[in-house]
Amino acid sequence: MPGAPWDYAVGSDRWPGISKLIEEAGEVIQVAGKLLATGGAVDHWDGTNLRDRLIDEMGDLLAAVEFVAHVNKVEADVMARAADKLHIFRQWHRDEQERHWARLAARDLVEGQG
Repeated sequence: MPGAPWDYAVGSDRWPGISKLIEEAGEVIQVAGKLLATGGAVDHWDGTNLRDRLIDEMGDLLAAVEFVAHVNKVEADVMARAADKLHIFRQWHRDEQERHWARLAARDLVEGQG
């Protein structure tokens, strides 16, 4: 039988911290959306610095992930998955950087021939 919303809060017995994890993930999404809306500019119309806000919210999310993993006794599995995924993300980034520089070099070659 499903429990009350309290069951998922920090301090509960049923999936403690899940509600906090969702809240923090939403806040990261909100700031990231604002960065997209400003075209990457960090100065938001409300006077805040989106880079600073993203740092704060990502730190809060990281803390929530670590807390939820720890209290729900899945920390080792989560950390192993995170390490694997981080390796993949770094490889994707390197691959994209290489493609970017190759496209620029090819463009410069074509423009130099014209």
